[in-house]
Order: sequence, then structure tokens, then C-alpha cells
Amino acid sequence: MIKYSFLIYYKEYITFLEELQKLGMLHIIEKTKEINDHIKQSLFEVNEITKVIKFLEKRNQLPATFDDQVDGIAIVEKTRNMIEELSLIDQEQITLNKEIQKAKPFGNFSLETKEKFEKLKIRFRFFICNEKKFKESWKTDYYLEVINKIGGSIYFVVLQLEDQLIEIDAEEIKMPDETLLDLQNKYNKNNERVEIIQNEFDDFAANYIEILYKTRGKVQAKTDFHLAINHTEMQAEEKVMFLEGWIPEEKKEDLERFLNQQTVVYLSAKPTKDDKVPILLKNNKFAKLFEPIGSLFSLPDYAELDLTPFFAPFFMLFFGFCVGDTGYGLIMLIATLVLRNKVKPSFKPYLTLASYLGISTIIMGMVSGTFFGLNLADFEFIKFKDLFLQPLMMFYLAVAIGLVQIIFGMCIKAANQIKQNGFKYGLSTIGWITLILTLVVFVGGDKAGINLAGLSIIKTILLILSMGLILLFNNPDKNIFANLGLGIYDSYNMITGVFGDLLSYIRLFALGISSSILGLVFNQIASQFLNIKYWGWLPFILLLLIGHGLNIFLACLGAFVHPLRLTFVEFYKNAGFNGGGKQYKPFSK
Repeated sequence: MIKYSFLIYYKEYITFLEELQKLGMLHIIEKTKEINDHIKQSLFEVNEITKVIKFLEKRNQLPATFDDQVDGIAIVEKTRNMIEELSLIDQEQITLNKEIQKAKPFGNFSLETKEKFEKLKIRFRFFICNEKKFKESWKTDYYLEVINKIGGSIYFVVLQLEDQLIEIDAEEIKMPDETLLDLQNKYNKNNERVEIIQNEFDDFAANYIEILYKTRGKVQAKTDFHLAINHTEMQAEEKVMFLEGWIPEEKKEDLERFLNQQTVVYLSAKPTKDDKVPILLKNNKFAKLFEPIGSLFSLPDYAELDLTPFFAPFFMLFFGFCVGDTGYGLIMLIATLVLRNKVKPSFKPYLTLASYLGISTIIMGMVSGTFFGLNLADFEFIKFKDLFLQPLMMFYLAVAIGLVQIIFGMCIKAANQIKQNGFKYGLSTIGWITLILTLVVFVGGDKAGINLAGLSIIKTILLILSMGLILLFNNPDKNIFANLGLGIYDSYNMITGVFGDLLSYIRLFALGISSSILGLVFNQIASQFLNIKYWGWLPFILLLLIGHGLNIFLACLGAFVHPLRLTFVEFYKNAGFNGGGKQYKPFSK
């Protein structure tokens, strides 16, 4: 990135900003200024339009023609009003339903008759009582009429004269102010109104989403324009406007060609350590697919390496390891390839990523010899079944992959430290890499039965060298005694940390084996139905479809979440990733 500073005469500033926005390449540096009410309102409008777009996109979108002249803001306002109306109707329906349930056992009654009795100072009182508690003597003691009997309960009405004392062991019900028929009519009218609103929502979804996108773009562009003004400093008694921003280095010529046609003074400079430089990731087609995964955590700081191309192959491998079934991988691959032709272009990269994950699942399923929960090693016709790895070997493989990623992360950390601060700052990490590799080669070789006794001198030299780098270059800015103390303290943290990180990779084996076992269990349960004559195949197929469908969902969920954790915790920590970068967003239309 290159930092540009502009000085523009105030009368020409608005025109300059308009042209700069059309150019669409400058990321404006935000100043610590409060935004005014106008900008707040614009940001609110953008947010409201986005909410309406998301709401409508969830509905059925039938192909239809639309009118470009329709006011997008009016559509947003109307949609919001209808959503609020729906909310009010829902609340009213809850109340009406309760009132209907109260009135229903008593049936319809005339409000006019009730009012006539009240003028004669005679009250209607409504009661409900358990059939066992109802006393026949009440009928002779009071003006009582049984209205209904439902589910062991008796519903009755008592006419109470003025100042008459009524003692009845029953629950009194406060009746609605409207008749049952009126309540039911209101309820039905509300349902009709809801249906009309829902149809109108579907109509909006079919006709106006593209218009809403355009409207949001216009409002956003206008908001960005006012924000650009807000981030401008006034100099020389407000006669000169001062603006700063960033552009990618490859766009320098295009920007300066534009600036040379303007009445503007400008300066360019390389970023300094104190600058908050925006981040624009640049990756090949494969690594670019994994950028959304990396962005779930954080963008890298400008001074450090982008870890996306480094964790991408590992993430793909981890996903396949966790699912670990060739059949499941085939379903994923076929489904994503078919769906790629039926989704919006913006969604295709996600399906391409899923295709790669499906390929990884197929490969790891072949390594473990698993196909829809079946162990391929049990079939005689499989010629290469000796190549399948047994569960214990899969366990060792998971740990070995974890060790490789940890060491790889430490190599990246050393490269980052050298790039940012200088060679001596990476020596301590190089020492740890040397120590781990030495132990792996010599201890692992000894366990594997390889005789490395003749290389004991080399082993001793490497151990002394690595320990020297760890203890003496832990912090090159401090003296030797401080380094020794810090080195010993950090050694404890590093050893326990690496050991804990290594154990975390066992989850790859655990998830893979659990997925295989669950698939096998569904196969065994389903196969029992084949003993039923004639129709046993039907529950057999249904149980296989439901069981393996559920297993694929659970396996894929775990295969996404746990590699995510291994990437963001174990790998990022050992790679010394700091993050905190802010995305490059050019001031544009």
C-alpha cells in the first residue's frame, strides 16, 4: 500500500471528491471525528435496506419483470410497515385466541339481552367447575343454568340479583366484552389480512430485490461521500482541505494520472510502523477460496504474512480426516458440482470450496478404507486392502500431521520475526525448530529401530546450538542475564504448550473414527429389517437414508468446527499470528 496526502482548494473540493469516488481506488483514512445527524440517518437507512433485503431473500422469488422507476425507499418503508402490522396482528391473534377459548364453551349469547338484565340490576356470572364438585343443590339455591359439559368440566351461568350473596365453590370466568361470533370473525379477518401481506411480501421478493440493491448502493455511495467530507481536515483558515488515504501499489500510475488532471497538491509515502494500513489479500485461485474462513478470525496485520495459503492445505486435509468416508465425500462432491450451476455467481466459490473438501474426504476415506460405514478391508474382492491404515496408524498419522503443522507454523513465525524486526529476532524460534526436529529424528528413529548411534556428535551439537539460541536470543533487546531468566521461563511455557497443542490433533482421529462407527451402526440396524419378507427393504432403505444423512451432517459440522479450532488456536499461535488488520475498502460508487 502507498499513503497519499492531498491538499485541495475548498471551492474545488466537492468536485474533486466526486471524481475521486468515480475512480474508486482510494481507501480514506478515518479521522477521530463524530459523525453528524445526517450521516447517522444515512447509515440507518443503509441498515434498514439491508434488513429488508435479507428478509425478502428468504422468501419465494419467482421470476418476474420489474420497473426501474419504483422508489426503493418507499418499498423499504412499506415493507417495514407491513412487518410491524404483522407483529401487531400476531399479538392480537394471541389475545383473540385466548378470548375465544374462554367464550367457546358458553357459545354465542346476546349482548343486548345481557344489557337489559343489567338495567334490571341482574348480573350474568360465568363459572367452570369439575363435574365431581358440582352440586345439584346450586340449581335450587340460585338462578343457575348449565351451558356445557366438556372433558369432565361443567360450564354454567348464574343470574345474580342485586345484593344477593352467592357462595359457589367454582372458578369464575371473566367473559370477553364481545360475542364469540364477533371474536371469531375478527380472528378470521386477521388471518385473511396476514395472507394478503404474505403474498405482497412474495411479490416484493420477486420484483424489487434488485431495485433495493441499487437503492442501497446509491444511499451507501452518498453516505461514503459525506463520510469522506467528515474525515477531511480544514487548513489555512478553512480555505484548504486536507485528505489522506491508501491505495494498492499497482494502482499508483492510474491514480497519479488522474491527479495530474486535477488542481490538487499531493504527496505519496511508504507505510511506517505506526500506520494502520488497510489489508487487501492477494492469493491464487485455490487459497482465495479459504479467505472467508480466515476472515472469521481476523485479517493479518499489514507487517505480517497472510496465513491463508499456509493453512488452506491443512484445513482441507483436516476436514477429510474428520469425515473420513469415501462415500460421504462422493456425495459432497457430486452435490456441489450439480449445485454450482444453479446458484448465484457470488455463491459459487463456496461450493467450489466444498468440492475440494469433498475430494479430501474421498482421499482420506480411501486411506482408512471406509465407504458409507463399511470397512472395505472386510471384502475379499478388494485387491489393495493391505494399503488401508488401521485405527492405530490413523491415530499416529493425526499426531504426525499435527507435529508437521506446528513446526511449519514455527517456521512462519521465524520468517515473520526476521521480516519485521531483523535476523536476530528470529533466532530463538529457529532454536526451537532445531530442537524439536532433532528430538523427532533421533528419539523417533530410536523408537522405530533405526540405529543412529554414529550420529551422536551431531545430535549433541544440534542440542547445544538450539538451547543456546533459545536461552540467549529470547529477547535480543535485553542483556544476557535477563535473556537466560526469560529463556528458562519461556521454555516451560513452550514445552507444555507444544505438548498440549500436539494432543489437540488427536481430535482428527477421534472424529474420523466416530463418524465411521456411527455409519457402521446405522448399517447394522438397517440390515436387520431385511429379514422381514416382502416389505423389509422399505424400512432398510429409509433408515439408511435418514441415518447416513444425519451422520453426514454431524460429521461435516464437526469437520468444519474442529479444524477451525486447530487453525485459529494451535497453528496461529505457533505461527505468531497477531491479526487485527482492517479490510481495504475503496471510496467508490
